[in-house]
Amino acid sequence: MAIGNLLGSNLFNVLIIAIDDLFYHPGVLLAEVSAVHAVTVASAITMTGLAMVGLFFKPGSRVLRAVNWVSLGLIAMYSLNTWVLFLHGE
Repeated sequence: MAIGNLLGSNLFNVLIIAIDDLFYHPGVLLAEVSAVHAVTVASAITMTGLAMVGLFFKPGSRVLRAVNWVSLGLIAMYSLNTWVLFLHGE
């Protein structure tokens, strides 16, 4: 239930941003924000996609018999996003 809530919330937030972009008349909505926030949006979309791949395809192989490749991808994206925000955050 928690995973469904998290994915549903992320997908709804992306939908709201897309709708807001349609009605934003000065131009592209994400062009007005800092590039750091664009990196955050890209990593959130990538992480949502990875989680959905993990739910639909159920990877069979595990790394060091502990975690699968999807989990490593999620950890890597989270770490990359945290690193970028630390270096260039406002």
